[in-house]
Amino acid sequence: MTQLFCALIAFGVVVSAQVADSGLSAERRAWVASKLYASIQMFNAHREGSPAFNLDREYKEYLKIAMAAADRREFDLATMKFVGKLRNGHSGFYDSWLFQRHGQPLGFTLLPMAEGWVVTMSQLPGLSPGDVVVSVSGKPIEQFYSEIDDILEGSSEAARRRTFSGRPYLWPESFELMLASGKRVEIDRRNQSLEQTRTFPFPQGQPKTPEGTTFIRIRSFEDPAHEASAVRRVKELSGAKALIIDVRGNGGGSTPTQLIRALMDRPWFDFRYTTPVHIAHAGAQNQIRRAFPQVESDPYVRGYLDAFEEFRSAMVLTPGAEHSPGSDAYRGKVILLVDGFCNSACEDFIQPFKSSGRGTLVGEPTNGSSGQPYYYDFGDGMSFRVSSKRYYLPDGSPFEGVGIRPDVEVRPSLADWKAGSDPVLAKALQLVQQN
Repeated sequence: MTQLFCALIAFGVVVSAQVADSGLSAERRAWVASKLYASIQMFNAHREGSPAFNLDREYKEYLKIAMAAADRREFDLATMKFVGKLRNGHSGFYDSWLFQRHGQPLGFTLLPMAEGWVVTMSQLPGLSPGDVVVSVSGKPIEQFYSEIDDILEGSSEAARRRTFSGRPYLWPESFELMLASGKRVEIDRRNQSLEQTRTFPFPQGQPKTPEGTTFIRIRSFEDPAHEASAVRRVKELSGAKALIIDVRGNGGGSTPTQLIRALMDRPWFDFRYTTPVHIAHAGAQNQIRRAFPQVESDPYVRGYLDAFEEFRSAMVLTPGAEHSPGSDAYRGKVILLVDGFCNSACEDFIQPFKSSGRGTLVGEPTNGSSGQPYYYDFGDGMSFRVSSKRYYLPDGSPFEGVGIRPDVEVRPSLADWKAGSDPVLAKALQLVQQN
């Protein structure tokens, strides 16, 4: 690590004249770059998700760009692109400075649907939820997206598309949207006045449910109070025939273990996961093998090195722990409403219901990203995380980039959104009445 850092400093001296006015010194760039290299090498658990990623090759290419970047913004984007090549939703590089200087809100959000890139929220005059965007400053929006896809973090293209409009620093400060209707909307993020937020009018209150059925909405597990409130509700409703629990849009937080226990009336298993294993001695032996191939002629040495061959990228598999149900767990029917924004701890929550058959999942596949990331803060607004676990469903099938598939798939259409109807909830209510 020390030798690598010194080499970067030496490289930085060569280009220091180019970056002197950037506000980010060559030494600082070298420190960020070398810390990223070492951390990815040590903690990245997702080689399976990016099989073509070669750390040394990608790092050398990144280093050329990062050290020669004209300013902090260019350095940040190059670094985001480097980490983005891990293709993992829990691995990424962040800089609060970038948000402060270049993160003026777009004033709208987009979601890819069958009809195209649909406006789901707007604070701008002349742009309404339900409008379909076809180009950005004359460039087809698919091309605009594809040109920045490699900067986005995400375990699947679907996940990256969902977060596309949530990264305003990747958009121009001023641009024109062309809508499918032929209308043009000029946007200047530096000077625009944002209006009251307008979104699709999905029902936000407590929906009407059949007698004996209760609806619970949980938007996040970030605040422990959300889980505690849900657990209290479940305990209060112990005699209910059915619970419909809506976790659509729940981006995660902390795994709600108490809520799971309050609802699970049968045994269940956690996710399986793999994580990297490092043995310094094995790594050193393989370096010798590559440097001195003539040692192959010695059968004893060859056999010794063969024994450690796999440790160059070894992963250990941890089977999911089995849990027993609590004696006071809720015994009624459980239906979970899910979508692609259900992520991380939200997926930790619903996985036991799917794998054990305890609940019926209705909606869309979840995001497919979890893991316990290694996190590092540089102290100047810059930070990064590298996921140290790759999850699999209890039966060993893929989870990362795939998500948890619903038992009953229902995808709201643009017509549903415009009408303010909720076909996912409607299907759940139909299932309750059928039983």
